[in-house]
Amino acid sequence: MRPIAVNDCFGWLHTPVDGRVSDVAILICPGLLGDELVAYCGLRVLADRLARAGYCTLRLEYPGTGDSCDDAVERAQDHWTAWQNSIGQAADWLKAASGARSVMLCGLRAGALLATLAASRRMDIAGFLFFEPTVSGRSYVRELTLDAELHGGRVLPSGEIEVGEFRFKAATISAIAASDLREATPKAGQKLAVFARAETKRLESFLTAWRQVGVEATNCGWSDDLDSLMGHPTFDAVRLPTFHDVIDWLNGAFPLTAPAIEPALLPIAETAVLHPPGCVETALRFGPDQRLFGILCDPETGPSSQAVIIVNGGRDPRYGASRQGVEFARRLARSGISSFRADFAGLGDSLGPAGTENILSHSFADRTPDIRAMINALQSRGYRKFTVQGICSGAYHAFHAALADPRISGLMLVNQPLFTLPRRPDEITYLDHRRLTPMFYLRKLFSSQSWRTLLGGRVDFGTVLHSLWVRTLRSARLGMRRAGREVGLIRKLSFAQSSLSDLCRRGVRTLFLFSPAEEDLEMFRREFTLEPGALSRYRGAEMRIVPRMDHALISFESRRDANAEMLDFVGGPRSRSSTSHGEP
Repeated sequence: MRPIAVNDCFGWLHTPVDGRVSDVAILICPGLLGDELVAYCGLRVLADRLARAGYCTLRLEYPGTGDSCDDAVERAQDHWTAWQNSIGQAADWLKAASGARSVMLCGLRAGALLATLAASRRMDIAGFLFFEPTVSGRSYVRELTLDAELHGGRVLPSGEIEVGEFRFKAATISAIAASDLREATPKAGQKLAVFARAETKRLESFLTAWRQVGVEATNCGWSDDLDSLMGHPTFDAVRLPTFHDVIDWLNGAFPLTAPAIEPALLPIAETAVLHPPGCVETALRFGPDQRLFGILCDPETGPSSQAVIIVNGGRDPRYGASRQGVEFARRLARSGISSFRADFAGLGDSLGPAGTENILSHSFADRTPDIRAMINALQSRGYRKFTVQGICSGAYHAFHAALADPRISGLMLVNQPLFTLPRRPDEITYLDHRRLTPMFYLRKLFSSQSWRTLLGGRVDFGTVLHSLWVRTLRSARLGMRRAGREVGLIRKLSFAQSSLSDLCRRGVRTLFLFSPAEEDLEMFRREFTLEPGALSRYRGAEMRIVPRMDHALISFESRRDANAEMLDFVGGPRSRSSTSHGEP
């Protein structure tokens, strides 16, 4: 697979490795928001499988999403229109690069709606492959509204919706609501395969409508193999789909041609380069066998001597939930500071060790070798000073990497959940439930819906009880240790305290950044307290609580305030003056 840029949109081209080639190329159109994050690695595996089966495949990131630039959205003044245009432009590029005569569009959730709308303007679309398609735009607007209400967004009286990284205008919301697969105008002879978890009336009416105009539509159902496209455990290693059923359908619908068509008719640059305002971004492979991947973001005036390394938070790809990694990297560049947002092995576009390419790695696997490889890659390009920034599990990995690698001179740790892992690996699941208090579960006892969910087998009751028990034990153990130190019974420093002392003696500057949520502050309070001057003995370390910040920097206010604090920390007076006029 090769990183590419199409009209300032980032993507990946997956090409067949042998002589078997189809005359149909495949363009993958991802979902939006959480749908995109959860399915990212699964769609990477899908593209690899398709290319291995002989289908040249392009994974697209729409304007204003992922690592792509925002200019096309600003020019169109409408996300929905810009996204449809980007699909058409990517289809043209894919045909020119592969030599294929037609394109099949693959869409996940809202990506299926966008693919269908873009296809209505073209005569070269051979068919569609949909995963859990969003049939009704009106119902999708209701999803966006609920998402905004639950995750710090806003639903304005004017009809605008702020959700995740998007600020949808009222006209955009109206355009989404007016979209419906049942009212689309596909062309006779096109082929469609749908993989959906449930056979709903809405889905069946969509398939019926398409069949009536001559589309060869197949409802392929759903298999457990595809489950990780729609969700997966927060921490455990996960086997990604094999897509055997998808390949079987494709081989029947679009047989491979013989002899092979001439590939790569369009010259393709060795690496992708993007030009967001004030920045130059370069895709970079690095690490053992070049299996790791990241994007270097430099100021347009040239690289700085220092670089901020932005690592994965949780299981999200390098750009982060609500694109917080991209926003922070580009703000750094406009302040004169280079950065490198990169994926750990087995996340995003970084591959794990040979034989694990189809595994989404554990959130708390040892990441020190990956961070060391990131520093090596940057050092070879002339950068000399390194600060590592991470959110949640990413903060944990940054802290431990700094203990192991003396080249790290700064840390920005956002909502670090713990300093050491539980003794047993399975006990890490308690973090899944740490936001849910015993009172939450007590209320659930009086909810008929909760009982239906439990009796229907959709809740692992044993895991919930185990997680609450582990959380209680850890809290009690930490509380007793802290009390013992306060009264002088325990003089030995904890791992967190001794480690922070070591970092400070080495001259590492450390910023702990927290939301005001009790569960985010819990671990730090037990180790260092939240009293003023709690870190006064640790020279170069400071802790700040940001009032409007949420755990994963989902909301606009959260990202803006957190970025301002981190820019102040890493850049000093220069960054404060350069950001005093605000950000678009």
